[in-house]
Amino acid sequence: MNERLIQWTLLREWDYLQECLRLPLLHRYGENIATEHGILDFAVLAKNGDLVVVELETGISSHAKFLHVEEQLTRYKRITFQGKQTQLALLFAEDDTPERLRDKIHFICEKLSIKECTYKLTEVHDRYQRLVTQLAKNIGIPLGPTTAMDVCYLRWMNTLIKPFADQHVNELPISFSFFFEPSGRGLFRRRTTYGVRKRLCEDFELLLERGNKLVLTEYGQRFAEAMLPDILVGFSKTHPLSAEQKRILLEVLTNGVMRPCKANIYYFLRFIYLTEGAWVPKSTAPEPKPEQQDFSYWELATALLGKRYSWRTLTDFLSFTCNQCEELDLVERVKLSGAYDHVVLTLLGSRIIGLFELDLHLKRERIHIPLQVM
Repeated sequence: MNERLIQWTLLREWDYLQECLRLPLLHRYGENIATEHGILDFAVLAKNGDLVVVELETGISSHAKFLHVEEQLTRYKRITFQGKQTQLALLFAEDDTPERLRDKIHFICEKLSIKECTYKLTEVHDRYQRLVTQLAKNIGIPLGPTTAMDVCYLRWMNTLIKPFADQHVNELPISFSFFFEPSGRGLFRRRTTYGVRKRLCEDFELLLERGNKLVLTEYGQRFAEAMLPDILVGFSKTHPLSAEQKRILLEVLTNGVMRPCKANIYYFLRFIYLTEGAWVPKSTAPEPKPEQQDFSYWELATALLGKRYSWRTLTDFLSFTCNQCEELDLVERVKLSGAYDHVVLTLLGSRIIGLFELDLHLKRERIHIPLQVM
C-alpha cells in the first residue's frame, strides 16, 4: 500500500486513528497542507484543543529513509498555526520498520519533542479491504453504472455531429447516407461504430433519437455551431474539439444529470485522486498476481466502478477515459517507460471532483433530511 491509500484509510477509520495517536480526537483539520517548510500529510484537532500535525510514513526500513524523515521532522517542527497549540506527531508502520531503526526514531522524537506513534500495516490493509468492498455503498447516492466502450476520444463525437453542421439543420433521418446504411455506403461502415458514437453523443446530451430521426438538443446545436471550420482542420478525418466545444462538454458534465459516459469520467478522476495517479496501466501491462501491490489497485478500481472488468477491458477503460479527461484539460498524463503511466490532476480536474462531491452531498441530504421526522 502506498502512503496516500494508508492516509485515506486512517482518516476513515477514526477509532483506529485515535488508538494509534493515543489521543481523543474531535475532527479532521486538513490534508496535504502547504506551508513554507513543506507539505504536511494531514492534521487533526484533539479534544483538548491541540492541533496535531501528523507526518505519516510507511515503513522506515533503511538508514537513508530515516535521515529523510529526520530532516522532514526538523523542518516541520518550526511550523505553527496561529491561535492553535500545535503538536507534531510521527506516525509510521511498526511492522515494516526494523528494530535497529526504532531506537534511532525514538531518540530523534525525544530530542525534537515529537509524539512517536505507530500503526500496523497489516491492520490498515485489512481495514482498507473492508472499506473498498463497501465503497460503492458509502458514496450515498448511486451515480449509475459505468460503461466500457471502444471510444478513445471525445472528439469522435464530431464525426456524428458534422453532418448537421454541414447541412445547417437540427435533425436528420437515421437512414441519411452520412450515417449508417446496411450497404456500407454511409459514413460509418459498421453499425457498432455508429452505435458507440451515438451513445456517446446521447450521454453528453448532444442528440436524441426520435422515431427514425436524430435530433440535436440545445447543447447539440451549440456544439455543432462551435465546430472548427474545415480550413483549420486540414486533412484530418476527425475534427479536434474547439475551445467552445470543450466548454459545452464541461457544462454538460457538471449539470447534475449523470449518464454512464459521464460517470466514467467522475470515477476515473476519483481513482486518480485516491492513487495519486500512480497506476494507469498501458495496454501492454501484464495482468498482476494477487500477491503483487498492483493487484490492490485493480481491486480498488473494481470497487469504485462497481463492476469486475477483465484485465484487458479495465486497461482499455482507464486508458480511453484518461484520453477523454486530457481532452477536457482535467488531467495531464506523463508517459513512462514501464508498464504504467503517471497521471496528475489539473486544477480544473480537482475542481470538477469537488463539484461532483458537493452535488452528491446535496442529493443525499435532500433524501435523508425528510427521513429525520419520526
